[in-house]
Amino acid sequence: MKTIRLSEYGILPNTDITSSLFSLLEQNKEDTEFVFENADYYFSPHDAQREDFRISNSDVIPYRTLAIVLKGMKNCGLRGNGARLWLSGHMQVFTLDHCQNVRLEGFTINWKKPLVAEGCVVAKNGTEIDVWVDPTLFPHRFTNGNLEFDTGSDEWFGYNRSIIVFEPHSLRARRGVSDVFVTSILPLGESIYRMSLTNNENIHVGDLLNMRHNARIHAGVFTEKCSDITVENITFYSCGGLGCLSQFCHNMTYRGVHFLPDKRAGRLVSGSRDDGMHITCNSGTVTITECTFHALMDDPINVHGCCVTSDEVINDRTLRCKYRHPQACGFLYWAEAGDEIGFISRSCMESVGTARAMSYILEDHMTFLLTFDRPLPKEILDMAATGNALALDNLTHTASFVCTNNRFGSCRARGVLVSTPKPVRICDNYFESSGSAILVAGDANHWFESGACHDVEISRNVFTDACLSSIYQFCDGVISISTVVSDPDEDKPYHKNIRIADNVFDTVGVPVLYAFSCADLVFSDNRIFKSPSAPQEIEKKALIRLSYCKKVSLSNNQWIGNFESIEYELEHCQNVTSDI
Repeated sequence: MKTIRLSEYGILPNTDITSSLFSLLEQNKEDTEFVFENADYYFSPHDAQREDFRISNSDVIPYRTLAIVLKGMKNCGLRGNGARLWLSGHMQVFTLDHCQNVRLEGFTINWKKPLVAEGCVVAKNGTEIDVWVDPTLFPHRFTNGNLEFDTGSDEWFGYNRSIIVFEPHSLRARRGVSDVFVTSILPLGESIYRMSLTNNENIHVGDLLNMRHNARIHAGVFTEKCSDITVENITFYSCGGLGCLSQFCHNMTYRGVHFLPDKRAGRLVSGSRDDGMHITCNSGTVTITECTFHALMDDPINVHGCCVTSDEVINDRTLRCKYRHPQACGFLYWAEAGDEIGFISRSCMESVGTARAMSYILEDHMTFLLTFDRPLPKEILDMAATGNALALDNLTHTASFVCTNNRFGSCRARGVLVSTPKPVRICDNYFESSGSAILVAGDANHWFESGACHDVEISRNVFTDACLSSIYQFCDGVISISTVVSDPDEDKPYHKNIRIADNVFDTVGVPVLYAFSCADLVFSDNRIFKSPSAPQEIEKKALIRLSYCKKVSLSNNQWIGNFESIEYELEHCQNVTSDI
């Protein structure tokens, strides 16, 4: 492998290297390692490349502004040696397009003017709070009823924008607060603003606020149609959208990737804007290990597919299909010839067959034509003709998932969301999630993040009493197995073969397990401690709740501490054995 040291090619620290690095990468696409110094490098939008990428779970815009672009590269690496990459305005840090066997390692990512702001509550009165925003750390001004932040783009924080509230002593999400929305802002002078909120019952003077003010349009590391990629030892102190987004890729490894506020710069709870790792329609194995997530404004990890619906029957082999979520649409590679497509009844989420794709023609951002290699059965055509009964999922684009030795610090909502039929291993992790620590999802009706889980192991994890301290969507237990099913059938559960064993739970009394529409579920050999260190902020419910489940075993669990009662609750369940 050839080694290229950037300085030997005139790409020097403490300069803007956006265009020069792009040219160097374009000229050396195979068998090359690019070596940075342990120094500062700068990137700016005016020298950046611009391309129309259809980025999953992000806002649709005409083009993305790209800082570092690796396109069609093979057997290459970028070795940072601790290099600090400084970006300006809206930019995507790394973009990997159709690459094979590429490694990124040893970088720190930051913005001088971050794309997320924070404030401090200095007074509270009724439904109003007074908030101080540091004008040096987060340059801003007040215009037309909004806070406008000086990040190089028109960005504002105002009506209907959400805030996430953190305790100043623990830097955890405030218990019992969940999402809070701003209804009006009034400037009081000296960078203090009076905000009216939808709810401030549990907010205290001194609390720290995370304030989302920019659009979700760029990822930190974006990979599309790549294989065998490793992202290692990279710290994100700021990011304008999703952290690491991988779509339609094969075999992805993330090791030692950290999403943290830059405390040395004085930012205590403001870092990356949205999800840490978003894995959409991948195949092979996705491995996430030894990573850290703290103060994110959405879920640290989400592994899922993308369900679409039939919109029209063109003929017995061709359907017009429709993307259903405005931030997950227009993909170039949703299906390719030979892909196995699953058909799902949206009402009960039951699989009703599969077929092989022959062609995929994108018509616009929301619709496409999907042709199969043989005529479809009448049952599927009849469902497709209704325009609302049938969902489709690309089963070829599903990945195994290994999640080990990660620290899930306090962030908004859940810790890990997973929706894939391939084997899942979530082991040896530490959770402080403000909502559910783990959500086994599956959805063809709301978010359309598809995937029945068929083989899940959850073991040797620690779930602290910070978990499920607030309620978000689908957060019904520290571990929540929840499917969007409007017409569940207890004889045909959606998920199956989930084993939850040898974990440690520390709970104030909230449910440690909720399962809906699941078969062959084991909850055994866990130690559940009753935590006296915090109040129970959510409604008291049974510690284990099961609904529309069959073949469930609850055994050999230790319940340690002063529990008022140890109960489980059943609804429409079959073959449940328990020693409680």
